[in-house]
Amino acid sequence: MPVQWVFRCYISKDGTDEIRAWYERQSRKVQARFLSRLKGLSSIPFDEWNDTLHKALHGECRGLNEIRFKADRVQRRQLGFRSGEYEFTILLCAIEKGNKFIPASACKIALARKSEVKKEKDRTNGLWLALE
Repeated sequence: MPVQWVFRCYISKDGTDEIRAWYERQSRKVQARFLSRLKGLSSIPFDEWNDTLHKALHGECRGLNEIRFKADRVQRRQLGFRSGEYEFTILLCAIEKGNKFIPASACKIALARKSEVKKEKDRTNGLWLALE
C-alpha cells in the first residue's frame, strides 16, 4: 500500500531531533520494531489505527496519542498527536510499566512540546526513516 501518512519529529530548542536521538540510542530490535510500526500505520486510514497499534490518551494525558509496540520485553510508547489530516507528530518516546509512563512526567513534557509545536511548526521535521 502507498504511504498516506507523514510522521514528524520534535526538535528541541537547541536543534536536536529528540526522536532521532532516542532512536540512535536503541537496540537494533527496538529500531526495527519502531520502523515496522510506523510503516504499518503509514498506509492505513486513521480509523483503522486500533488499540494494539495506537491509543488516544485521557486524563492528565488528554490531547495526546500513543503509538504502541513492544521490543526487548518493554512496552514502548511514542507520545504525539495528529497534527494534520494525514500527519502525526511524535513528541516524546517513553516506556510503560505497570500502567505508568517512564519518565513519570512524560505527559507533561509531551503536552508542553505540543504547545511549542502548535506555535512554531519549525520545531518539527519530517521523519528521516524511509517508510516505503
